Amino acid sequence: MTRAQAKQQTADYAGQAIADLPQPVTTASGRENGTNCFKNDAPSEYDGRVVEVTEKRLSGIPADRQDEYVERLRARIESMGFHRDDSEALRTSIHFTNAANRFTGSIDGIGSTHGMLVIGFTSPCVWPDGTQPPH
Repeated sequence: MTRAQAKQQTADYAGQAIADLPQPVTTASGRENGTNCFKNDAPSEYDGRVVEVTEKRLSGIPADRQDEYVERLRARIESMGFHRDDSEALRTSIHFTNAANRFTGSIDGIGSTHGMLVIGFTSPCVWPDGTQPPH
C-alpha cells in the first residue's frame, strides 16, 4: 500500500463513519497529515515508512443526544471491520483496530458538554511508494 492509498483509505473510513449521522451535525477537518515511523530496534530513528491520519471534528451535537451519536458511530465503525480495543464502559474515548489491514480508529470527546466529538482513522506504517527501498 502506498502513502496515497493509505491516506485515501483513512479519508474513506472517516466519510463512511459519518455518512448517516442524525442531524444537526457540522463536520470540519481536523488533523489530515501523516507522520514518520521509527525503527523497531532504534526507536529514535526514522525508518522511511509513514502513517497517514484523517480526523474529523463533529460539532453541533445536542448534549442530550451525544450517547446516540456515539452509539451510531461505534456501530458504523464496527460494521467496517473494526473491533473495540477496550472492553470498559464508555469513557472519554473508544479505540478500534481493523485486524484485516491494521488501520485504527477512535471516537474522542465522549462526555464533553461542548457538543463536539472527534473521530479519527490512522493507517499502519507504509512505505511512501508501497515498496521497501533496497538497503
